Amino acid sequence: MSALRTHPDGYALSDDPARLDLDAVHAVLTTSYWSPGVARETVARAAAGSLAFGLYAPDGAQVGYARVVTDRATFAYLADVYV
Repeated sequence: MSALRTHPDGYALSDDPARLDLDAVHAVLTTSYWSPGVARETVARAAAGSLAFGLYAPDGAQVGYARVVTDRATFAYLADVYV
């Protein structure tokens, strides 16, 4: 189930995987201290296997990302967060 939450300032948070800009996510993650040089394919597989969220500016550009590794019942691990 996809959800979209929009703040009064125009920023939106969405869990719609089709809306994610995985090229932008990869560009950030590949330079982060926790996943330097991570492959684009690995980023895509990680997002597909997780509950992933994108944060979007009023112009629609993706400006943040977070993913939750979860069994959707009793366990969750927050990973790859940036804004």
